[in-house]
Amino acid sequence: MKLRLTYSTSQWLKSGITLFSLLGLFIPGVTALAESSPQVQATLGSAMLLGQQPATRKTIPNRLPGQVRNAVLQTHARQLRVPINQLRVVSFSQEAWSDTCLGLGRPEEGCGLMMVSGWRVEVGHGPARWFYRTDATGRSLRVEEVDNVGSLPQVVERRVLAFASRELRIPVNQLKIVTGRSQLWNGCLGVAGPNQPCTMIGIPGWQVVVAGQQQYWVYHLNQQGTLIKRNPTTSGRGTLLPSYWQPDASMIETNSGDIIFQSMTSGGIAGEAYKTVLRRDGQVLRIDLRSQPPKIPTLIRKLTPQQVQTFIQTLQQNEFEDFLGFNYIPTVGADYFTIALIAPGSKQGTQYGDIAQDQTPPKLQQIAQAWNRIAMPDQQ
Repeated sequence: MKLRLTYSTSQWLKSGITLFSLLGLFIPGVTALAESSPQVQATLGSAMLLGQQPATRKTIPNRLPGQVRNAVLQTHARQLRVPINQLRVVSFSQEAWSDTCLGLGRPEEGCGLMMVSGWRVEVGHGPARWFYRTDATGRSLRVEEVDNVGSLPQVVERRVLAFASRELRIPVNQLKIVTGRSQLWNGCLGVAGPNQPCTMIGIPGWQVVVAGQQQYWVYHLNQQGTLIKRNPTTSGRGTLLPSYWQPDASMIETNSGDIIFQSMTSGGIAGEAYKTVLRRDGQVLRIDLRSQPPKIPTLIRKLTPQQVQTFIQTLQQNEFEDFLGFNYIPTVGADYFTIALIAPGSKQGTQYGDIAQDQTPPKLQQIAQAWNRIAMPDQQ
């Protein structure tokens, strides 16, 4: 079974520290790692697993430029929240991408059609692998969500399904693993009870979604599948099964120190696209993204300090950090709005379709409802 590997999302709200203080912790200084291992055949084989055509190959270089290596490792260290010396470049190849989005643009993006010379870099952390695309300098950089593929060992798959079958009292032949990703867990495997202390150690493992009839369950496990926990927060009911998602760098507010929360809304009959931002001072701003450059932000409301704190508590109580990286977009239907809820400090978020909001897990519904009340402009 092929499973998608994405960024690890550690528990940035469960720690008991308020979101205000945490926002300043997500831009650690890191140092460069000087190491290379050009295993180009492994990189090509990974792309071919999905039948994806690799970009036009120019040469097989002997050395990856230091600025590109630094950019990739520093970005991944921030996302994974691990020391940079725990990461390594497994392989790299010189490529020519077909557009300014490095061949990874989404349908709603405007990608310039031009050849961009750059690099494809495979990063390793333990047994997990991620693939990055960059331009020639490393200033433009994207993670390959599609090609971040690894194999869940069959013995681990069997252990997860057997565990779920026993716990849920459902025959194992009525269960299936529909998606998954590699994760780096704390001592509680990312699932802690009230006031339960968790050692802040990195346990490599997996997060998998097991589906039954009209219901799904999210399990956290270590690499061997000998330790397994169900996450009740992200498990849910219905036929809409979650997938995984990573916000594009363009969706993240660069001045994140002043930002508490933000959302990106797009779609609808009129093709709307706008960003809504909650600032630390309580200002709620809306930016229309349909014009380039975007129009000047519009102030749509001003929250009191108590209202801001209440919203932060809503995020904490409903465990928003557990939903980071999840995607709840219906596969059928049209003219709906896609809403991405993003925590700027962690550069992670969750995405859902407005017509499917009631099919997301209950705690995510609570968060979405609280944010909708904030993001709705005041009626004059």
